[in-house]
Amino acid sequence: MVRMGFTGSRTLRGAASAFAMALTLAGGALGGAALIATPAAAQEYTKKFVEVYQPVATIVSTEGGDLDAARGQLEGVYAAIGSEDDRNAAGSLTLNIGTKLSDKSLQRRGLEMMLQSGKVAPEQQAQFQFFVGNLAYDANDYAAARTALQAAYDAGYREQDVRPIIAESYFGEGQNPQGIAYIEKLVAEQQAAGEPVNENLIRRALRFAYEGKDAAKSTELSALLISTNPSAESWKQGLQVVNAMVDLEPQAQLDLLRLMLVTDSLSERSEFVTYIEAADVRVMSNEVQRVLAKGLEKGIFTASDDYYSELKRLADQRAPIDAREAPGLVTEARSAAQGNAAQGAGDVQLSLADYAQAEAMYQLALEKGVTDRDRNLTRLGIAQAMQGKGAEAKATLEQVAGARAPVARMWMAYVDTKA
Repeated sequence: MVRMGFTGSRTLRGAASAFAMALTLAGGALGGAALIATPAAAQEYTKKFVEVYQPVATIVSTEGGDLDAARGQLEGVYAAIGSEDDRNAAGSLTLNIGTKLSDKSLQRRGLEMMLQSGKVAPEQQAQFQFFVGNLAYDANDYAAARTALQAAYDAGYREQDVRPIIAESYFGEGQNPQGIAYIEKLVAEQQAAGEPVNENLIRRALRFAYEGKDAAKSTELSALLISTNPSAESWKQGLQVVNAMVDLEPQAQLDLLRLMLVTDSLSERSEFVTYIEAADVRVMSNEVQRVLAKGLEKGIFTASDDYYSELKRLADQRAPIDAREAPGLVTEARSAAQGNAAQGAGDVQLSLADYAQAEAMYQLALEKGVTDRDRNLTRLGIAQAMQGKGAEAKATLEQVAGARAPVARMWMAYVDTKA
């Protein structure tokens, strides 16, 4: 059973209702809903526009004015626009009416008109774009929201990080691959800039990769989550995703479950049982002992559990025999013509947690030639990783191809966390 526990998105939904800033933003254009009363002012606007604008502005600036009536006259104001100064004033008027009526569509239209006029002061451009993006996102107009929020960011808006919302705009449109790609690019930028990586962003991307049944992308994002935020929860989530998404044969799954044991990410009885059955108490009894002990410690098994007690009896009986026989397997492997015997000896040494001897056997297997090269490389990388040989382990694991590549990728993430 996989419990994903994905963190929900951080959105702008509802934030646009807090538009007390509207009059401040509009203040540079006719003082909000001010009348164009003086000849000096009138010279900056077309005469026809002033004639249409003033009656509406009077309603807006009068206490108790009929704002619905003012809203109804806006199309006439727009039709009279003859200059960019007119457009800016019309936008300011629209923004004020929208703010007083809590009409988000008018608020957005007013801000957009003011931006289109080119009359917004450079230092206010980023804030204007932010609120346009805010309102567009609130209206589910995700493409427009994305454009405005990116413009806000490019203009220097940093009161909050708009980039996660840009990512959400892709997901809102159902463009999940584009949203995932945007997050990957953003994380790369954060890493390059030495900024803390937003863990929730990666979890968000992982959710959509998982729901889209994209095993390759889920593996990459799981590794990215772990490499950048190696918490117990990240390990658990990432490894469970890979275990659920990737179709692994038993021995490949065993190597993934080994990583789950090392990172204390095993949490389900089914995971422990799968591990024990893949290890096989007749072959890797010492390793089965360790898995049983961890299961007992975590409350997965109890001493009175029939499954546990029977496996423990067999493992305890077999463990000293396996340990005694291990040196003989190493001797046989060294004299064998082919590398498969060395691989088998390496498997036993790995199960005994003698990682240096396991490494030597897997290296010997490669030199002599082995049937399952990817399996051998994976376990050689594991033996090196468990000895703290990070560079060697990564160089080995990078060679793993085919069905085992996701397992190798997660072990590389483990190496990254130890660097």
